[in-house]
Amino acid sequence: MLKKFISIFLLFLLSSITNSVFAYNLSQVPSINEKEIISNASQLSAKALHSAIQGYQWALKNGYVKNPDVLTIIDFTKPSNQKRAWLIDLKKSKVLMNFYTTHGKNSGLNYASSFSNSVHSNKTSLGVYTTLNAYYGKHGLSERLMGLENGVNNNALRRTVVIHPADYATEEYVKTHGYTGRSWGCFGISPKESTQYVKYTQNGSVIFAYADEERKDPLFS
Repeated sequence: MLKKFISIFLLFLLSSITNSVFAYNLSQVPSINEKEIISNASQLSAKALHSAIQGYQWALKNGYVKNPDVLTIIDFTKPSNQKRAWLIDLKKSKVLMNFYTTHGKNSGLNYASSFSNSVHSNKTSLGVYTTLNAYYGKHGLSERLMGLENGVNNNALRRTVVIHPADYATEEYVKTHGYTGRSWGCFGISPKESTQYVKYTQNGSVIFAYADEERKDPLFS
């Protein structure tokens, strides 16, 4: 009887500690003001933002987020010759960065219209990612990504889908060619912006890659 009482007490104690830690973690999460973000990011689609916030909250709930203060949104309904990526400071509802980014070479030319999670597809994968560690690769300072959605982007690590600097994602390249260059599925960004971006986002922030079909994602619909 005593052993049973001790077991129940320990279980209760563990549950209380776990709940306290979880509550503490949630208390560090910024309150999100979608209207204010949109007012500060006039070219950002409200639909893309709302889907990204749903993805962020899902990742947070499931324990994937270690860097909760920022959120990256990439809106693939926009062409590559527009700055279609936003880094948002969720605490202040302001845009930290707005920049060009590439898509996979088999996803389309200026517009990305086809997406895949398959290895060797050379296409972009949509959905919710978290950033992992920064590293120096063949492109320079880069950032590994983990795709969180099974069947949507969970092959990102296997495909070596990363954030990396790319000379073909600069404003100069876009002005010359009319669109960014394309990748094998990675999110290439301007070398002038990549170091600052990695500093903001490394080690557990959320990236959300949006297209119209993401509205049908069962995780968020």
